[in-house]
Amino acid sequence: MRILYGVPNQSQAEQFDDLYGRLWRALFKADEEDLTQHERQLLHHVGGVRGIALHEVARHLGIPKSSASERVKSLERRGFLTRRRDPEDERRLSIVLTDSGVARVRRDSVLDPVRLAAALKRISAEDRKALLAALEHLAAAAES
Repeated sequence: MRILYGVPNQSQAEQFDDLYGRLWRALFKADEEDLTQHERQLLHHVGGVRGIALHEVARHLGIPKSSASERVKSLERRGFLTRRRDPEDERRLSIVLTDSGVARVRRDSVLDPVRLAAALKRISAEDRKALLAALEHLAAAAES
């Protein structure tokens, strides 16, 4: 087991980024035939009932709005997404998951759940609890 507590002169943000990258590479799930990685990321990012705007999709994926629009249209044709008017602002189109999209996100993960479960089992119950609590705090801080 390799444990690194950072490189000298490396900030905690840089340490986290390095560790996140190691986890991503170790637990990343390859594309399935029906969805590319960008399409899976898009579905997971849309989430929620309210939906998101196209420019938010483009920013999240790091691609131009025209490319994001093509991906949205493709997922819409396949029944995973739909576009609708935002009830709070009729001028705004929101991209939302369909029932099929919600079902796909629920059963899908960008990480391999079998490898993730195996990795979590290799650390103590106390460490798992602390890890999940810390990630919950970090997620809440990032969202605020």
